[in-house]
Amino acid sequence: MLPIIREPAFYPGQLGVAGSDVESGLRWRGAGIVLYVNNVHPGRSDSNDGTNPNAPLITIGQAFTNLAALQTRYLAVGSLAGVNSYIIVEPGTYTESLTIATTTMPDYGVLMGGGNGRYPVIWDDATTDCLTITAYGWRVANFHFRPANAYAGVKLSRPAGSGAEGTVIENCFFDGQWSGTGYGVALDGAPANCTIQNCRFAEFATGGGAGITVTDTSIADPYQTHIIGCTFQEANECITRDCAGGWNQSVIWNNVFIDGTVDAAFPTVNGTDTFIDMRGGSNGYNKVCGNHLGGVYSEVGGYYDGTADEWWGNYANVATILTLAAPA
Repeated sequence: MLPIIREPAFYPGQLGVAGSDVESGLRWRGAGIVLYVNNVHPGRSDSNDGTNPNAPLITIGQAFTNLAALQTRYLAVGSLAGVNSYIIVEPGTYTESLTIATTTMPDYGVLMGGGNGRYPVIWDDATTDCLTITAYGWRVANFHFRPANAYAGVKLSRPAGSGAEGTVIENCFFDGQWSGTGYGVALDGAPANCTIQNCRFAEFATGGGAGITVTDTSIADPYQTHIIGCTFQEANECITRDCAGGWNQSVIWNNVFIDGTVDAAFPTVNGTDTFIDMRGGSNGYNKVCGNHLGGVYSEVGGYYDGTADEWWGNYANVATILTLAAPA
């Protein structure tokens, strides 16, 4: 008989972190902390450190607290191990309002929903924004956000001269639930170089809410935002602005806007549907290309180009194509 040979684990333990050398879970590099959240696991407790998938935390907020503390511990010995950390959230419903803050949290982390698809990990908050990000370079993936009225599923915030730059939001479902004034993603204070890709936005159709919007440009306009490969369904407020400012040098590419039957039944901020509104930027120069457009391709149909924009290669129903008016 051949001897039984056990392959070594494909990840290392985390120096100084008890339980991190268990032979299960996710590790992709030695530097970086991996924490687990699972609110139905029998071993769950917010008293755990969260590094062992068999002893996970109950809340995402506790994972944020533990990650900040572990980063402080590493920095005290001269390590940058807090950077490039992962927080893995297992399927369930989480009702929390949290901030990935640049003052306490490491940069360039990943907050990832577990399970398959966009639906198993539901993130609700009935009273305020679900998730606010001010730290740099985080990636948020595989969540089903259900924002409350007047609040966002994810708010990318630039409270001073910098914040939330380089954020990537992908494979998430933002569910407006006919909430009226909720937002899927809100760019607040104009972070730069953010990417929103392969996400679904649905039922943002009443009272001024929107799938993706700009809520504050007191510091600057959003700069080089990329919105790629997203789908907007049963929504007539898709990519908009909820302030005097707007978009600069951003790319809206390869998205699908589905003109549902709800449009005429609900009021909108601008008196008409607003599928894409690129106006208001201090210099404009946005690129809107390769999109499948719903409704009437004109300002009457809710498509507003910004200063020096380029709109080309978009697809629309041939019977509803009109020429866009000059930029406002």
